[in-house]
Amino acid sequence: MATVDSLALRPLTPGQLNGVRAPVEGLFRLEWTPAPDSPAPASARPPAYGLLGEPGPRLSEALRQAGVRPVAYPDPASAAPDAPAVVIACPPPGGADGKDQASAAHRAAAWALRLVQEWLAEERLAGSRLVVLTSGAVTTGADPGPGLPGDDSALVHAPVWGLLRSAQTENPARFTLVDTDDDPASAGTLARALTGTEPQTAVRRGVAYVPSLVRASRARTGTSTPRRLDPDGTVLVTGGSGSLGAAFARHLVVAHGVRHLLLAGRRGEAAPGTAALCAELAGLGARVRVAACDVADRAALSALLATVAPEHPLTGVVHTAGVLDDGVVPALTPKRLARVLRPKVDAALALHELTRGQDLAVFALFSSVAGVFGSGGQANYAAANAFLDALARRRRLLGLPGTSLAWGPWEQSGGMTAGLRKADLRRMTRSGFVPLRTEEGLALFDTAVEGPEAALVAARLAPSGAAAPPGAPLTRLPGLGPARRVAASPTGPGDEDDASVRRLLTAAAPGERGALLLARVRAEAALVLGHGSEPAAVEPDRALSELGLDSLAAVELRNRLATLSGLRLPATLLFDHPTPRGVAGHLAEHWTGDAPVPPGRAAAESGPAAPRPAGSAGSVVSPRRQEDAAAPAVRSGAEDSVPALFRTACARGRAWEGMVLLTVAARFREVFDDTGAPGARPAAVTLATGGRGPRLICFPAVSALSGPHEYARFGPALQGRRPVAVLPNPGFLPGERLPADLAVSVAAQAAAVRACAGDEPYVLVGRSAGGWVAHAVAEKLERAGGAPSAVVLIDTYPAEDGGPGLAGAEGTALSAMTAGMLDNAAQFASAGTDRLTAMAGYLELYAGWRPRALAAPTLFVRAADRLPGIGPAEPWHLPHAEITVPGDHFTMLEEHSRTTALAVDTWLSAHLGAGTRDPGGTAHLR
Repeated sequence: MATVDSLALRPLTPGQLNGVRAPVEGLFRLEWTPAPDSPAPASARPPAYGLLGEPGPRLSEALRQAGVRPVAYPDPASAAPDAPAVVIACPPPGGADGKDQASAAHRAAAWALRLVQEWLAEERLAGSRLVVLTSGAVTTGADPGPGLPGDDSALVHAPVWGLLRSAQTENPARFTLVDTDDDPASAGTLARALTGTEPQTAVRRGVAYVPSLVRASRARTGTSTPRRLDPDGTVLVTGGSGSLGAAFARHLVVAHGVRHLLLAGRRGEAAPGTAALCAELAGLGARVRVAACDVADRAALSALLATVAPEHPLTGVVHTAGVLDDGVVPALTPKRLARVLRPKVDAALALHELTRGQDLAVFALFSSVAGVFGSGGQANYAAANAFLDALARRRRLLGLPGTSLAWGPWEQSGGMTAGLRKADLRRMTRSGFVPLRTEEGLALFDTAVEGPEAALVAARLAPSGAAAPPGAPLTRLPGLGPARRVAASPTGPGDEDDASVRRLLTAAAPGERGALLLARVRAEAALVLGHGSEPAAVEPDRALSELGLDSLAAVELRNRLATLSGLRLPATLLFDHPTPRGVAGHLAEHWTGDAPVPPGRAAAESGPAAPRPAGSAGSVVSPRRQEDAAAPAVRSGAEDSVPALFRTACARGRAWEGMVLLTVAARFREVFDDTGAPGARPAAVTLATGGRGPRLICFPAVSALSGPHEYARFGPALQGRRPVAVLPNPGFLPGERLPADLAVSVAAQAAAVRACAGDEPYVLVGRSAGGWVAHAVAEKLERAGGAPSAVVLIDTYPAEDGGPGLAGAEGTALSAMTAGMLDNAAQFASAGTDRLTAMAGYLELYAGWRPRALAAPTLFVRAADRLPGIGPAEPWHLPHAEITVPGDHFTMLEEHSRTTALAVDTWLSAHLGAGTRDPGGTAHLR
């Protein structure tokens, strides 16, 4: 009851009116519509088909009816010599009950990751397309059949579609997704879909459907009669102490009248801010219980649900928990994939199975647009969230409540968005996403859970400014149609699209083309780096990594340049050519006019490369290899079989034998035995400037994946604190020579250090086996004068007793780490002949090397976490100080790079500032 003394009315503002419309205008759904007819030319010959894996009875019959007679291959490397135009791969079958479905989904996602990485690693398949063929993995609305209760294909294979969507974004035109039924009328349509240009197709009853994003109309979202949450019931919020979980906990109490909340999280009451949140909710009239529970642990979750009081039964579930571990597809590992899948796949399935007997009004799953759009750099996250969307659809088919909300970015800075940098936010904006305000997100949630749709996209899109990244698989946006690609700042009047750029380049004289390409590279890089139409901000001879280019931005820039030039560019383009001028030179070298020849194939199509003159500068051959001087050097190219053989050896668990192969091949590489030879001293890459104290001069590891990019996050973390530069190890890039022996290698790098440091004090830093290089160079400089102020070894362990690949090296901790390094190198797309043989060459140079004690103080930086399957290793055995930082051998310079950099900076400041050379001391950072 209330008594109103007076009532004042205020005009409704346009902004308030927009807020009212937001709940519908910000919701979208994926709709499958008939694909436009694109009949093949009458003269078109059927392509050559390959097949990877066992398709199973249903897909085997579908292929037979479609007239597809593929040649079976055990793996992509086996298909490479034939290079079929289309290679078909089918994921493994799914499981039966809920627990098995989780395991099957993990296996399917791991299969997809391994397949994509092996495909990208095989350079000879660059002109072929991989079609991943499934049956019942997507629900189109034109079913029935696949996707009905009892058929778990939509659940088990949903992660495959999510992961491949991201792979499509990162690698345009390399992958196709096709889902088919077993209707005989679909045979001809399936055959066309296998060779078509649509990145995603579903074939149903002879009709091909393609996905598009459409607005969820008010009619579809508001026609049902929603169930209200019972105030006497309990609502479970997973990740309840996180940023989103806390926001929705408040919202459930304030807007939905919930009076009993169960907040579950791994840290429970120990999570920051939990006590304050509980006090706030209690002040609003709610009773809150916080539980430490890993909801992906089925037994722990079951025990937690058993504690819900019968007088306040469970009436709602809001699953917000999740983990991010972003990285481009070649950089992902099975461990990183499983880590992201677990809180989504395992937890959601456990919640689904354990609450089926409860009378729930709401079962909400927090998904992400990554699973729908295929966000680059988030293949593991896309796989996990695609599963949530499929699970919500399954629950609706079973007559249970279920809503999966694929959220776009939010404005709030906490939780999983805390690690987003300005570059990440700019990338989202370029893709057409505007961050949601908290009140908008809460309103979208209310509208979504009250409607009949199982899976919705909740995001603010700006179609008028959207520029779908090149290769993005979902390009049909509301009000926009096929997404356009916005060109970077034009180089001249009327130069507004890629076609006109190519015409301009074709018409230019060869001497002018390089300058035009450099201007375009700088313009595209400026856009990707967030400088808009300011290409002057991108210096032509400055490393792009120094300007903030991370691995995801490198993928985007490579794809933009590939679209612009028409060239098929290697995945390692911006590692091999770190400056805009270097990139432009590479494009100019391979530009042939209207029909550019893809790099890697130019030599094969234009005849053998002319040999270098034996007496040319820099072509000196080591005396111990004079007998091989007349033999051709090992070179990269599509015709090389060394990478394929090495990958096969690693795939069969025989990495050490593969290493022997690489070691022998490395002995046929061209070498230099003079520190003044061209390429003996690669230019330093500057990563940070300014500040106090000695300059850090860093050496990368000697893995096939190594290079200046290893310090891409470490260096910028010290910007303004102290200068940081990286000296690459010569021999890893195409055309570079290896050092003839260890003495030449150390002398060349010592000379490079002197040139980089000048007369200023400096500190040498080495990561992993790069620490061997740093220590060996420090030894030489101490003997010759101009010694370093200190040496920092980042997770560096003593060299092995035996040579690489020899039986004597097996059984040691470092051998296990080396074997893991070899497996990673075998999977990564950049592991071509030059990089693989350079890795083997350096490991052979340092085989048997014994470091000597230094006068300079040494800091050993240990990773807190061990790699799977690798036991504790002995630390650096010479006198040293030691600190322990978060992360493992790899992540200490990835997501934990800032912590590692600041720990090194703190130690150097304290130690060198005190003027002492006492090398003792141990510290731990957590």
